[in-house]
Amino acid sequence: MIPVLWALMASAMVIESDAYRYVAIGLVIFVFIRHGADVRRLSKDWLACLCYAWSAYVVLRFAAGIVVHGEKGSSEWLYAFPALFPLVGVALYATRRHLFTAATLLLVGGAIGLLATLDFQTIASGERIEPLFHNNPIHAGVGCAMLFLSSLFWLLYAGENGYLKTPRKWAYLALGGITAALSLTGVLGAQSKGAWLALAATFAFMALLAACHLAGRQRIYLLAAIALLAATSATTMSPYVLKVAGTTMDASARLTQGTLVSDNPMSAMRVAIDDPNTPEAMRERLMLWTNALELVQESPLTGWGNLWLREWRQTTYSDVGYNLLHNGYLEILVRHGLLGILFLLVFAAVAMRRIHRAHASGSLATSTMNYLYTLSFFFFCTIASNSNNRLAIGESFFILAGCVPFALLLLERGVLLETASGKPTKLAPQTGS
Repeated sequence: MIPVLWALMASAMVIESDAYRYVAIGLVIFVFIRHGADVRRLSKDWLACLCYAWSAYVVLRFAAGIVVHGEKGSSEWLYAFPALFPLVGVALYATRRHLFTAATLLLVGGAIGLLATLDFQTIASGERIEPLFHNNPIHAGVGCAMLFLSSLFWLLYAGENGYLKTPRKWAYLALGGITAALSLTGVLGAQSKGAWLALAATFAFMALLAACHLAGRQRIYLLAAIALLAATSATTMSPYVLKVAGTTMDASARLTQGTLVSDNPMSAMRVAIDDPNTPEAMRERLMLWTNALELVQESPLTGWGNLWLREWRQTTYSDVGYNLLHNGYLEILVRHGLLGILFLLVFAAVAMRRIHRAHASGSLATSTMNYLYTLSFFFFCTIASNSNNRLAIGESFFILAGCVPFALLLLERGVLLETASGKPTKLAPQTGS
């Protein structure tokens, strides 16, 4: 059951559902029953204490907003999710030997879903499709891109850990290659411009990682593969991309130029909103961002908590018709201000340090480390143009990514105990990094 549960935790890439929430609750119950000692051990970690303290602050502030002001906000409870990170981290540590199987199940499900939903004739005609099983094409584009990156690094992991030297190597190569190709096709057909831009930036980031973490022929091969993929994508897809996103690119260029010559960026945004040549989708986003920035300016340090919807009604473009801000960073700033951004930055910095330390000690495969960095980079790029952190795909991403530094800390302590005692202990790493 464990591989199935972890595959369901990541299944929001394929199908937009709340399955990950129930799996997370189940894993928390599992660790309290079966791994209470690890939960107690991890509760002494300062980052775990910070997560618990932050979640308590969010819950108390939410309760005060309801009791005192009668405002419940919108999707406020998800900011208390950090309380789950250490507990799911214990589950990740305890069941880590099942993760390759879980990732394989995810790729199989993704490949089947893409084969069932991709319409190649519609893509060739330039019309938008909705690959996989999401509520709209924008979510689908992000899901396909995350599945593409997962397929690519799953193959790299299989090569690094000897799976491609077994009789099943052709099955692994076929699954990884087919899923990656179908996912990339899904990204193109979904016509999510934010996903396109984020993926283009991610290719550059992957080249940087290859230069930093690989040596010799491996570096040359991966850099060549990335360059070939980027060149092929640019050559074959540029006419399609220009057709779909040309007007948005022109409007963005005008907005950038206006921002550079203006003393107030918000004035440039208002000019773009009033410009009849600005695409409607971009105009709505600019209205949302202008409203959000007005709220941030009024309460920059701690945000508005649940009260932000009350204040939203007083903003310039309150009649825009949406309150999904289409920018994950503004979602945080409006609710929790710079304090919320500071928490995110501290957590990300500590997570990167622990990932790097685990890789340096040999406990974490190079492909796994680079996957964590790359998928996180892509996701944090996407939330600059969409509120993915309020969607199933974002919530599940944060739980999965957030639990990693705690699993690595337990792994590190297990290695230290084994080294000190000279014999395996119950905390010793299981097979596979």
